[in-house]
Amino acid sequence: MGRDARVLTLVSTGHFMSHYSQMVLPPLFPLMAADYGVGYAALGLIVTLINLSGAMVQIPVGFLVDRIGAKSLLIAGLLIKTFALGAMAFTDSYEMLLVLAVLAGIGHSVFHPADYAILMSSIDESRIGRAFSVHTASGNAGSAIAPLLILMIAAQWGWKTALVSIAILGAVTALAMILQSSALQDHVGTKKKKKKEDGVPSHSGNGLIEGIRMLCQPSILILYMFFLITAMITVGINTFTVTGLTQVHGTSLTMAGTALTTYLVAGLVGILVGGIIADKTNRHDIIAAAAFIIAAGLMVIIGLYDLSPPLLLACYAVIGVVLGLIRPARDMMAKALTKKADAGKMFGFMSNGHFLGAAIVPVLLGWVVDLGQPQWVFWLGAIFAITALLSLITTSVGKKEAIQPPSE
Repeated sequence: MGRDARVLTLVSTGHFMSHYSQMVLPPLFPLMAADYGVGYAALGLIVTLINLSGAMVQIPVGFLVDRIGAKSLLIAGLLIKTFALGAMAFTDSYEMLLVLAVLAGIGHSVFHPADYAILMSSIDESRIGRAFSVHTASGNAGSAIAPLLILMIAAQWGWKTALVSIAILGAVTALAMILQSSALQDHVGTKKKKKKEDGVPSHSGNGLIEGIRMLCQPSILILYMFFLITAMITVGINTFTVTGLTQVHGTSLTMAGTALTTYLVAGLVGILVGGIIADKTNRHDIIAAAAFIIAAGLMVIIGLYDLSPPLLLACYAVIGVVLGLIRPARDMMAKALTKKADAGKMFGFMSNGHFLGAAIVPVLLGWVVDLGQPQWVFWLGAIFAITALLSLITTSVGKKEAIQPPSE
């Protein structure tokens, strides 16, 4: 357990940094706009390029993880992303910001494929659900802390120093990983060690064609849609809860913001509890199905009725907990269909689905709000939840017989 804790601490710290660094730019936009003389759309393009470049290389990076190993790629990705963001403090060219954004996105693409490959190869099977939940919660914590902390640094020393601090934190985290790298195991390193001991030449990972065929299996494609839809639910709540409540019910900004915070905090609780549950049962489909039904019902209620503040916060707390429960269950579903040798490409593929869902939903919900139909923020959230539920029913991914560990 001590070794598992050391591995999980290192990987989760890296995941914290990936989310933390992903959230530092938007709060600094007002300061950056004044210095660069560009509008918010131009600054928003920087974030778009980070996400887009990360999504585009996510799957190839997953294949690379399975070919050469996760440890070196994880450290390299952490340094590339944090140093690219830090370098933004040293350029006066907006065009160079866009180039650095692409580099930051490429670095960001490494985390999920590498993290899950290491966790699946390093953590004891009896604790893997809790490991997944702590890993996910660490990323969410990074997203929650980043806006406040980066603005505090910027207020004290300026926005450029705030960005440089990202590179410093990234370097410290990478150094810790390098010094503790012997604790981090992945399937490639284990296979090389075994073949060396047996006197057999080492060749890691499956071929490109075999990997593509594996990812194109119907059960895996439907699981990809499951990842995409769950991202649309959670990102939709994150981005349009405040807008939906204020426009539909005239909720005050303070109360709407409190509801969103309540949801996010409750989500962390749900993720951690979900990890414990995931280690106790194989019926991850039942957990996810119950969560989607509860979340859909509550979103309909919130859309229909102007609830009192305590009741509104209670509803968002429940939604946060139940959707949090889904995250470890979802990861366990992917693990159940994955050989260790395919962990990089599988979770790279699933992360691509998450990126795609996160890219689609803000535009879609923004469009319905612009049409004067803000109540559809809640209706679409419920529809997404039912759609995700149907994906569980129509595939064997969630069924008990389909979630036994595959042959290694």
